[in-house]
Amino acid sequence: MAAKQLLFKDPYKGNELVFKLVSVDDLEVIPHQRKPSQYHVNHLIYSIERVGFLIPLIVVERENKKGKYWIIDGQHRYLAAKKLNIDTLPVIVVPPHFVTLMMNFNIEKELNIREKAHVGLSVYREILKKDPKKIESDPLIMDSIEKAYYITLGIAYEEAEKLAGSAFEPILKKCDFFLDEPVTEAYEIRKKRAKKLLFTNEILYSIASKIKEMGRWHPYVYAQILSWSNPYKRKRLPKEFDELFDELIENLRKAETQPELILSVLEEEID
Repeated sequence: MAAKQLLFKDPYKGNELVFKLVSVDDLEVIPHQRKPSQYHVNHLIYSIERVGFLIPLIVVERENKKGKYWIIDGQHRYLAAKKLNIDTLPVIVVPPHFVTLMMNFNIEKELNIREKAHVGLSVYREILKKDPKKIESDPLIMDSIEKAYYITLGIAYEEAEKLAGSAFEPILKKCDFFLDEPVTEAYEIRKKRAKKLLFTNEILYSIASKIKEMGRWHPYVYAQILSWSNPYKRKRLPKEFDELFDELIENLRKAETQPELILSVLEEEID
């Protein structure tokens, strides 16, 4: 017998939604979610044991798999429920296009830069597979991924776990924007940008190692090195990616051979 369901519309956008109970066997976390936190799962287990399972999961029906659903918000609640052997969960089924807007549903915990990059790249690749001719600057993509540089960072993180992503973010904000190119072509550009970012990251770590050997290390050293080397840190106008990074690399090369050039800046930050 089909499960009972309630049809309704959200009061702001008017999206058609469905509330229903679904077997846990018919639910699966969408692949491009962040990695779950076991601490958060344990916390939710304790909460559910005390007050019950009150907040529905947000899901979309899987393509070509009727009655099966991707969880796009609520993976920690889902994992906690499985630990407690709950076999049926309340869900709100949203329209399919919400899959590409999933980052807006990630409200259980603020994502760090690595997680945002991972999710952004996963969503981007999903769009690349389904609609390769879509222009990267299309509003749907911009709404889904939030920041274009998450895509570049995501590619770079796959190559190097030790990427100073948060330190590079202020620079990327000024030069890495959504491109007016089809995603197939834009993706190739982003792979080249990621390669240049990784090259820059290698120089950054080389300088940081020399500063550490000189006994002048502190937790914000990567950000301070990049701040010193950034040729456009006081200019607000957008810059072309390669232009900015080429000048950044040139300045970093100077610091690599003469790390004492930036020691005064680091010492001021410590004081």
